[in-house]
Amino acid sequence: MDARATPGRLTVQGTVKVRNISAIPALLAEAGVDVAEPLANAGLEKGLFANSEQLLSYRAAGRLIQQCILATGYEDFGLRVGMRQSAAILGLAGYVGTNAPSVRQALETMIGSLKLSDTGGSASLVLERGYAALRWIVVEPDIPAVNQIDDIAIAVIFNILSELCGSQWRAAEVRLTRERPKNTALFVQFFNAPVRFETDVACVIFEEAWLDHEVQGRDPQLHDILSPLLAQALEENGASFKEKVCDILRTQLLNGPLTPDRTAATLGISVRTLSRRLADEDATFSELAQAIRFEIAQRMLRAGKSLSDIAGALGYSDPTAFIRAFKQFAGMTPARWRRSL
Repeated sequence: MDARATPGRLTVQGTVKVRNISAIPALLAEAGVDVAEPLANAGLEKGLFANSEQLLSYRAAGRLIQQCILATGYEDFGLRVGMRQSAAILGLAGYVGTNAPSVRQALETMIGSLKLSDTGGSASLVLERGYAALRWIVVEPDIPAVNQIDDIAIAVIFNILSELCGSQWRAAEVRLTRERPKNTALFVQFFNAPVRFETDVACVIFEEAWLDHEVQGRDPQLHDILSPLLAQALEENGASFKEKVCDILRTQLLNGPLTPDRTAATLGISVRTLSRRLADEDATFSELAQAIRFEIAQRMLRAGKSLSDIAGALGYSDPTAFIRAFKQFAGMTPARWRRSL
C-alpha cells in the first residue's frame, strides 16, 4: 500500500509564502552558491524570490532546502535560515503582534493568524508547572527535509520571543526533532540554552511569567490601526470549523487526552454544538481524533521512534494497544507501514 494514500488520512496541502524563507538567497551567496542552481534542481523557477508574497507548496520548499544542503554542505541549513528571520515574515499578523499590549496577546495573535502565511504548519502555546512551551509541528505528511523546516520555525519562534520580551529574556530549553548534528556549536551559540535533539515535538520552553510582560517597544496606536485590518483578513481567509478543530486536537494530543469536552471548552462552545457543527461538515469528533493520532504516529514512525515511545506519546496504554489501533486505521501494522516508506 502506498503510505501516502492511506485510508482516512487527513488531506493537508500546505503552502508557505516565499517571504518565510526569504533569507535563502543571501545565505547561498555567502556560501558561494548561485541560487539558480538549487532552484533548478528542485524544479522551481529562477525568479521565485522576486515575489515574497508568492505561495510555495511545503513539498517544493522541502525539496529546495534539500538542494541547498547539498549545495552548501550545511547540515544546519534550516537553523541558518531561521536565524535571519523575524516576526516581519508573518506580515500583518507580525506587525499587530509586535505592537500588542502583552507577550501573551502577541503570541495569541500570531498563532491565531499563522494560516495567513503558512498552512502547512501548526503552532501552539502549552502551559505547565510555571513554564510555557511554544510548539511547532508540520501537519502535512511526507514532506522532504521536514526536520530542517522545524529548525527554521523554531529559530524564528526564538527570534520572535526575543523581539517581544527584550534582551533580558532567556529560553529555559529548546527541543528539536532533527537528529543530533555532528557539530552543535551554532545551535548552542544561537539559542544560548540547553538544546535537546530527536524529540517528539519541536518547541521553545521559557518561564510562563514572561507572558504577562509588556511587549518591548510597542506602538499602541499602530496596534489599534492594524488590528481591524488583520481581523478582516482572517475573516476573508477563514478556515473551516473542521480545520480549527484539527488544529486544537494537534495541540492537545501531546498534552493530555482527546475528548469532546476538552475541545469544546477550548472553543467556548458546548459538546452538542461541537458535534452539530462537525456534522454540518460531514465529520465526527472521533473520526478527527483518530485521524490526528494517525497523522502524528506517521511522523513519529518516520523519525524512527520506538513503538513504546509512540504509544506513550499518543496516550495508548501500551504498544499492543497502539499496534491494534494503527492496524485498524491503516490496514497494516506500524512495522509494515514503516517498511512501505
